[in-house]
Amino acid sequence: MFLKGPEIDIEETIIAKNRIPILIKDATWLKLFGDTGDRLINNARKELEELLEKQHLTEKQLKDKDREKKKVMTKIIMLSDEINNNNSYTEGTELLGQYQQEIYSLNDEIDNLTFELEMLPKDIREANLNLIKATVKLAYKQLADWESSIEPFNSEIEFLRNKLRELIEKKNDYEEKINTTYSFLHGILGSEEMEKLDKDILD
Repeated sequence: MFLKGPEIDIEETIIAKNRIPILIKDATWLKLFGDTGDRLINNARKELEELLEKQHLTEKQLKDKDREKKKVMTKIIMLSDEINNNNSYTEGTELLGQYQQEIYSLNDEIDNLTFELEMLPKDIREANLNLIKATVKLAYKQLADWESSIEPFNSEIEFLRNKLRELIEKKNDYEEKINTTYSFLHGILGSEEMEKLDKDILD
């Protein structure tokens, strides 16, 4: 097997069509390439791991901000109710303004995190594609190396197959001589005499 150019051209649509998983989560990939020393694979793997970790952290941050927003909204509702019912207008209004500013700030953060979370899957797909390309490149190199390594085994197997065939032929020749000779003796001496000779000579 001969390797051609170094460029691996794989369409992203092929990945979607074949439902190729995130490689670093795939048991077979981990078994075959998980501990490789290949620089391209390890760089692509690191990039993918960092993006997945970023996605996880962004999802967590978004949940935390949503929780914070709900708490502030609850405070606003309670404070608004208190202002309306207890006429604590001046003091409450100032605090209400602070809460509203907090809501604006949280909304900005939530929008930014949501946008980031929407963009990450594309980055993850691209990183996974890079890892696939690096994996394919190494896999074909390994296949070529392994095919070269197989050739001496094939030669050795062929030698042993011929040797085995030769030994089987010799064995068959000896068995035929034994049977023919024994039949001849049995024919001229008879079974009774042959049994006696078998006991005297072979036992």
